[in-house]
Amino acid sequence: MDETPPEKHSDNRTSWFEKPGNIRLIILSLIGVCAGLVLAEFFYTNPHPHFDAEKTFGFHAIVGFVAFVTVVFLGKGLRLLIRRREDYYDA
Repeated sequence: MDETPPEKHSDNRTSWFEKPGNIRLIILSLIGVCAGLVLAEFFYTNPHPHFDAEKTFGFHAIVGFVAFVTVVFLGKGLRLLIRRREDYYDA
């Protein structure tokens, strides 16, 4: 992680979200929640799956991750199409 000092507000305070220890806490909390949701599949099965693939362990987590990665890469490609020069709005 980048250990550059966080930016300060006009009254010289650092936001809670900008402190490196809190950033690590947020990331670890998200990992914990995601792991907990995948582990919850041991206790719940879809009573009415539409496709056989939905019966596999972690199917919804895998589909969600693939969809997220797809959207990110499509966004990168879209940026290449609609990007403007840095001085586009200058006089």
